[in-house]
Amino acid sequence: MNKICMKLIAFIFIAFLITSSYASNYIEHYTFYYESGDTYDVKLTESTVTWKGLEGGDKGQTETDYIKRKNFSKDIEIVQWHEISGSFVTLVFDRTHLKIISSGRTSDGDWLMLGKATIN
Repeated sequence: MNKICMKLIAFIFIAFLITSSYASNYIEHYTFYYESGDTYDVKLTESTVTWKGLEGGDKGQTETDYIKRKNFSKDIEIVQWHEISGSFVTLVFDRTHLKIISSGRTSDGDWLMLGKATIN
């Protein structure tokens, strides 16, 4: 009886580790196209954003930052992060319509841009 309980506990523990490992490795991958002409390759995990500038002022730059995420509704999420440069970015993402609104503040000023996303 004791061996059965130990095997059951070990099985549950291993199943939990495997499940949480897969969940934490989930990546959402998009291309963001802004009205300004700026284009970004964007990968979101539960706790990070990795972006790469494809066109525009950040072309060729890439960075990974820790994020905070809040669901505004079932399909709309707000994501925020600080970049190494000191910029603070807020992204409103409508997954149903694949629309994005990005705002931010840098040492040079601030921005508010509308755009669309495609799923990669």
